[in-house]
Amino acid sequence: MAAKKDSEIIIIGAGAAGLLAADALSRAGKKCLILEANNRIGGRIFTVLEKNHFPVELGAEFIHGRPRVTWDLLKRFRMKAVPVSNVRWRQNGDGFRQDSSSWERLSQTLSQLKSAKKDRSLASALSKMKVSPLAKEMAERFVRSYHASDIRKISVNDLVFQQKTSGDEGMRGYRIVEGYGALLGNLAAALPSRSIRLNQTVQEIRWSRDGAEILTQKSRFKAARVLVTVPLGVLKYPGALVFRPALRAKEAALKKLEMGFAARLSLIFSEPFWQNGGRGNPYGFFQAEGAAIPIWWTGLFKDSPVLTGWMGGPETQELNDFNLFIRHGLESLSGLFGLDQKLLKLKLRRAYFHDWNSDPFSRGAYTYCGVGGMPAREEFARPVERTIFFAGEATDNSGEASTVAGAFLSGLRAAKEIIASAI
Repeated sequence: MAAKKDSEIIIIGAGAAGLLAADALSRAGKKCLILEANNRIGGRIFTVLEKNHFPVELGAEFIHGRPRVTWDLLKRFRMKAVPVSNVRWRQNGDGFRQDSSSWERLSQTLSQLKSAKKDRSLASALSKMKVSPLAKEMAERFVRSYHASDIRKISVNDLVFQQKTSGDEGMRGYRIVEGYGALLGNLAAALPSRSIRLNQTVQEIRWSRDGAEILTQKSRFKAARVLVTVPLGVLKYPGALVFRPALRAKEAALKKLEMGFAARLSLIFSEPFWQNGGRGNPYGFFQAEGAAIPIWWTGLFKDSPVLTGWMGGPETQELNDFNLFIRHGLESLSGLFGLDQKLLKLKLRRAYFHDWNSDPFSRGAYTYCGVGGMPAREEFARPVERTIFFAGEATDNSGEASTVAGAFLSGLRAAKEIIASAI
């Protein structure tokens, strides 16, 4: 490892964690090189601009609450975020009514979950809870969807921790007017030139206390330190990224963490037809239990002609056929709004879908803790021999895991660790 280094620090992954870590390290005078497998930056943030220039998010969309790290970045780059309407709508005859009682009943059920010395899954906890079958079903649906999880695997202790740290503010959502992609674009633009190399899929990391050699599908790089920010789903996938020698403690931690699966579909129509026809001009979230796609929400502004459908849980792994997913979407909206599918298809202008579950650079949506997995995030984040460091939402232990803010915070934490390791 005495050979000339390509960079003092190599960062694997140009997502939220990798870019903010590079920003912090560069501002501290450290030379960084980011290797990104994809042909774009952003990771699980993927923003496309519609023809009239409003952003459509194919990945992360919401700021959950007011995490300081995210809002400080918006202030730094003079960007604006607007609140998301949290109003939930249900069908009521030929129109819609606001539904607050269901959310209150759900909150009451989830508030009964308590941490225990012996952790258990949500499915196990609900089976012993003295609430109605409907309340249990609502809790199952919410956790499966919101946490993109398998209720037979997700940790109750971690759910309780997440609820406690996020509080009511954590359920308030905001959207960036220019789109999440613009925020990461500003971070990338602030880095020194030639700091990012795209289309470099890291396949192997050979390391020792003296440094590391990083092998991609086309090149070899050497660095004193390596920051790994690739998603948990990639690290858990056999052979996707090999460490030599193997990192046994990390392998044990990864087994306790789970990659959640979700699918989302954004449909752009000729007009926001849900604002017409005396339906109360609903704006916010639509509940469509029983439909193929049970949750829908409106766009950035009231007159945005976009509806986004969402479903989470293991079953979404099978939804990788774009045309079939569009058909499911139109069927769901037809039932929700009482409109003929042929009419909806005529109004449809474009559809956006990205299969994060099968994407080789993500292999899932975002993470959750398996039963007994709470210590695993800390172990996953721990540096190895002052050579290999880890960041990404899966490594966040502050209560922001599974979110962009968690990725940002992990990048800052890892940058501080790298700087301290050189002292």
